[in-house]
Amino acid sequence: MQICPSILEYNAEDYFTTIKKLSPYYKYFQIDFADGIYIDNKTASLDDFIFDLKKQSNNETMKQFIFDFHFMVKNYEDYIKKINGLKNKINIKNVFIHYDLVKERSLDSLRSLGMTGGETIGLVLNPQDQISDLASKYDLNKVAFLQIMSIAPGAQGKPFIPETLNKVEQLRELGYRYKIYLDGAVNDKTLPIINSQKFKPDFVCPGSYLTKTDKLKEHVDYLLKYT
Repeated sequence: MQICPSILEYNAEDYFTTIKKLSPYYKYFQIDFADGIYIDNKTASLDDFIFDLKKQSNNETMKQFIFDFHFMVKNYEDYIKKINGLKNKINIKNVFIHYDLVKERSLDSLRSLGMTGGETIGLVLNPQDQISDLASKYDLNKVAFLQIMSIAPGAQGKPFIPETLNKVEQLRELGYRYKIYLDGAVNDKTLPIINSQKFKPDFVCPGSYLTKTDKLKEHVDYLLKYT
């Protein structure tokens, strides 16, 4: 398993403070945004993030990182259009959008959303979303990547839902061969459970375990045991 820290903040400047804090250990980050409409949590706005990014991006260090964006937002198309304009400022790899918002759309139409910025569009499965439903709607191996939420999406610190780990096995047994991410309550209590599974995610996305601790080096060292 590889580590991709998940960063969720309520003030735009704090995203960059957290990136700087984690940068001695990680170069790949998932940046979370929530609109307070799709879920009952609202982060700093993407507009404020972009404003602060433009101040930061004079510093070449921002270009050494790779970013994914996870949009827990109803109007995901507007968010994707906004980050498409950032391709000359930061390296954006993937964009995560929630399956329950897009499942009436074709995969081709979803892929086209990322073409302007060059990023890849993948799907996020909430705890209640079923693999059987996803597989009935899409050819799984045309989905570029999948992220499984192991908590109810929203604020960090919600309880881990171990049953969601079964989805990794279900996907692999159905022949899904691309990357699977796991996001939600990844910490020293849940990693042994995750690691005990027959099929493990390719990436785990610890949030507050890294971003809100005063024992960062200790937590980083613990995560290294599983990579």
